[in-house]
Amino acid sequence: MSFLLFLRGLSIVLLAFAISIYLLTGSVWGTFVQTLICGILIQIGYFVAVMLLVWRSVSKVSVTPKSHIAR
Repeated sequence: MSFLLFLRGLSIVLLAFAISIYLLTGSVWGTFVQTLICGILIQIGYFVAVMLLVWRSVSKVSVTPKSHIAR
């Protein structure tokens, strides 16, 4: 996934979240704080997902038996 695609998706999700929270609470400050927290949680989730993908790919490579040994 390219960075621009991720950034566009993140922006759309945070904008939709901010609009819905503002309509529910009517508070600009509360909307800002909750949207900031949501953005941080999304970043943590993205980081964990990438780390799991890297961990799985490394563990698959280390477990894969070698078919031949170069001499």
